[in-house]
Amino acid sequence: MYAKVLKVVGVQGTSHYIVCKHFVAPAGEEIFAVLGEDRVLYVPIDSNVGKEYAVRIVKKTAWNIKKIKVGKVKTSAVYFIPKPFAKTLNIKKGDLVLVLGHDSSLEVIPIKVVVEKLGKFREPLLSS
Repeated sequence: MYAKVLKVVGVQGTSHYIVCKHFVAPAGEEIFAVLGEDRVLYVPIDSNVGKEYAVRIVKKTAWNIKKIKVGKVKTSAVYFIPKPFAKTLNIKKGDLVLVLGHDSSLEVIPIKVVVEKLGKFREPLLSS
């Protein structure tokens, strides 16, 4: 299991990107980036989940899937967030995201979403 809060490093071409230590697939290999309601999921195309999404593409029922190539910087993987996905999730350069990796998948969730789901923080009660 991989869990880390990371900063969206920047924009390259038509994508934002993050750099992390969790490898979904070898550098240079194509994987799917899938836009969820509150996150981006990265899965290998030949995994069970990836095959399921590939069928949706063939059936033309998938509007929220893009093929991306895994990049590499030193010992870290580079994952691109397609610009339409970043816009939908309101992710900008410098934003913090919660990155969760498990086996051959990775989820990138904007910290704003995590905080909203936790609810509002309240002032601590002070006893006198």
